[in-house]
Parts: sequence; C-alpha cells; structure tokens
Amino acid sequence: MSRAGLGRFGVVPPTVVREPTRDAENIPVCPECGHPVAKTKGSQRIEKPDLVHVALAAAFDVLVTFGWQCDRHPYTIVLPMRVGGEDASAFVDGWTGVEIRFADDHVRHVATPEREVTERVE
Repeated sequence: MSRAGLGRFGVVPPTVVREPTRDAENIPVCPECGHPVAKTKGSQRIEKPDLVHVALAAAFDVLVTFGWQCDRHPYTIVLPMRVGGEDASAFVDGWTGVEIRFADDHVRHVATPEREVTERVE
C-alpha cells in the first residue's frame, strides 16, 4: 500500500504504536491485519512518539526502538519488543527503557539506545 500521500509534502503522520501479538504458531503478526511481521525485526522509527516523560517528549520528534513493523497500511505500525522497565533488563546492554503511550492508551516501556536519551536530555 502506498504511503506517498502527504509525505511528498513533508507531512509525516504519527506512528501507530501497538502491543506485539503472535499467531497460534508463535509468529509475530500485525494486530490490525494479522499479517506476519517476523522478517521486519530490528530497529524501528516511531514518528512523533507520545512519550510520558515531559523532558523526553520535548526532545524527541523520532524515537528509535527495537521490534517489528507492518507496512501494509497507509500509516506505519510499530510493535516494540517488550522490555523489563526503565532499566530494560529484558534487553541488551546499551539500551534503556522509556515510557510511551501506545494506541490503546496504555503506557509501557520500550527500548531505545541509551546514548540517544543521555545526549538529548542532559
């Protein structure tokens, strides 16, 4: 599906951030359309993230996170991998957890490179 729309004029809509979901075979799928997204695993960009922390919200127009994305929609859907909280204990070194509001209005931690947070907030 084409995402050209207003993008050709420099207008970028916010990314839809959804909780990852899996099918009966434990394969990551898009919660909106059910399409398998396992091949998209990696660093993802969240445009205009709804960050809970005020200083972070002011510092980030784009947040890098790790997870999956579905490109079968006219908007970007990112499915961040679950992390253990602010210290991202369920993730690798060099990443930290930041709180972001998901499309379902729940606030969850997502992983982002620690260096990005320290460079922008300190």
